[in-house]
Amino acid sequence: MITRLLKLLHQQPILSTTVLLVVGMAVVFANMLFLSNQMREQIAEQFAETYVRSLDGFQTAYTTSVVARVKDKVIVTHDYHERDGAIPIPATFSIELADALTDPSSGVITRVYSDLPFKLRTDGGPRDDFERFAMDTLRSAADPLIPVVRYEDVNGRRSLRYAKAIVMKDNCVACHNSHPQSPRTDWKSGEVRGVRAVTMPLADAATAARSGWFVTLAVMLSITLIGVGLVFVIVQALRTSIDMLSTTNVAYNRFVPHEFLGYLSKQSIVDVRLNDNIEKEMTVLFSDIRSFTSISEKMTPEENFRFVNEYLSVMGPVVRRNNGFIDKYIGDAIMALFDSPDDAVNASVEMLMELKDYNLKFEKPGTDALRVGIGVHTGKLRLGTIGERDRMDGTVIGDSVNLAARLEGLTKFYRVQVLISGATYSQLENKQNFTTRKIDKVIVKGKAEPVVIHEVLGAGETSLSDKKLVAQTRFDIALAHFQAREFSEARALFVEISSEIREDHAAAMFVDRCDAYLRDPPPQDWNGALQLDTK
Repeated sequence: MITRLLKLLHQQPILSTTVLLVVGMAVVFANMLFLSNQMREQIAEQFAETYVRSLDGFQTAYTTSVVARVKDKVIVTHDYHERDGAIPIPATFSIELADALTDPSSGVITRVYSDLPFKLRTDGGPRDDFERFAMDTLRSAADPLIPVVRYEDVNGRRSLRYAKAIVMKDNCVACHNSHPQSPRTDWKSGEVRGVRAVTMPLADAATAARSGWFVTLAVMLSITLIGVGLVFVIVQALRTSIDMLSTTNVAYNRFVPHEFLGYLSKQSIVDVRLNDNIEKEMTVLFSDIRSFTSISEKMTPEENFRFVNEYLSVMGPVVRRNNGFIDKYIGDAIMALFDSPDDAVNASVEMLMELKDYNLKFEKPGTDALRVGIGVHTGKLRLGTIGERDRMDGTVIGDSVNLAARLEGLTKFYRVQVLISGATYSQLENKQNFTTRKIDKVIVKGKAEPVVIHEVLGAGETSLSDKKLVAQTRFDIALAHFQAREFSEARALFVEISSEIREDHAAAMFVDRCDAYLRDPPPQDWNGALQLDTK
């Protein structure tokens, strides 16, 4: 075996050296990763201890080298920001130093707190379970200088929670016992005054550890140019992979809304499984372009794509501005979901306003303005994943979804722009923010129970909305007569309204329905609803 190895080294020195170096590097890397995983918690604790000790040193230096030397010449106070020439007391300096060193982007959080904060510090006490536990443990410990350590998830990241007691020193006792804001006047040297805590993600500790390993590795690899080249290749490959993963995550968010993952309690799309689902009450909004087929027939496929994307790029931001998210695009149609009915209805109004501006900007001479219909309904649905192992999609399923789609279709029947269900209307928290009118009661195809529907006014067709508002009281009275089978009285009012507002197709429809029921009265169990046989 040794003879063969020597012969190979003699015949192919470059190849043999490269292979050996690669194998050696693989072993070194494997060993580093093993040690890093085994030691990262220990390294994290050592790092936290050094970090806290440094902060203690800063405070001590400030107390002895600054405050003690100038306290008779300048004002030393907690509210130094409000006094010219004043400097902070050591406790305030320590708290503000901790806040300044906190780095939200990296997840490193530094805190100074106490269960007996100065009266002026409204947020000076412990904030969570760990901080309370650490405070109680250190205050009751036989040796308060032993730190409290715990590992837990913080903001979705596995982190080290490290807390060390701040012990009263001789030169602090007199100040704390005499200060008017102090919660106690009997402090003694050696008592636990507060806690200095550090929260640090373990990934940062592992990164710090690996950086040390890489320095050693760089020295080893500097012996040969091949090693340097290989490190360069590896680093470049890692960077490319990270960039690719980052880009991929951004791309996934375009196809799978992060709100969808949040409702399913998933951190990432890789956690999603087929048939993951939850039941939730939400408000569903359907929006569709009127006569889209006839519009698209006049365009080339390329123009069609450009037109649809141009339109959707105007409407999509409206949904997000109103705290909703788009579940899917169905050609030119939009299906969006909202937690709040108010947000959904407000989004429908803003969509019509944006459409009005869109038509002013893009409408061509000789073409009709773009029109849309919007249906909104609130109810329970199932949100989750459907499909099969190799192809699945996130969606919502339920009667509430179907009814919202039916309402959008009914906007064509009534020739209105926005229809909302009675369920949505009844759950609006701020009805005064919207102008609506009850327009009918219908039984849509596939449903047995009647649904009250309301028209949303005040956006898009402003002049027509104003006319309908003027006639709204009469329309409500006429609708009440109609529901009470008083068809002659209802017809007289509906005729009056349709004569004044020829664009009010709903009023004209009720005239025809009154005529039909006057000729052939409905059965005694008639509930006032219109039975619809089409979607």
